[in-house]
Amino acid sequence: MFIIKGLLTGIIATIIFDIFQFSLSYAYNIDKSKWHLIGRYFFELKDKKYFREDIINDNEIKNEIYYGYLAHYIIGSIFGIIYVTLNILIFNEASLLLALIIGFITILGAWCILMPFAFNIGFFASKKMEQKQILTQNIINHFIFGIGLYIGYVIIS
Repeated sequence: MFIIKGLLTGIIATIIFDIFQFSLSYAYNIDKSKWHLIGRYFFELKDKKYFREDIINDNEIKNEIYYGYLAHYIIGSIFGIIYVTLNILIFNEASLLLALIIGFITILGAWCILMPFAFNIGFFASKKMEQKQILTQNIINHFIFGIGLYIGYVIIS
């Protein structure tokens, strides 16, 4: 039962994350995540393409946006399961602090895997002039994901 709760919690948190990004994009013209590129990266992992020089100019893959969103929601669900499991084992109720900690941990995947290997912009976007803006945006987005974990678990419970 806790796995279903975790999956649903992760999906709710990921939906909240996406709504937040769409809102920022619509209201302030702030770039949202490029899920088609994430889909391209994850799809080509099967061919053992771990390091990308210029994923933006690589050949498009049919349905890459769907692969990107699929990866996004699977990862969100995995963190939802982790969050619910830890809440059951440690707190026996929804913990906002734990949700924010897990939200921060999810940033490390972007900073230490996607940025250097998928986008070739270095660890922590170190090769980009707008590094501080990118990192700040990531922190805010994943903070929202953490809050989404908390909200999702409260809704599901």
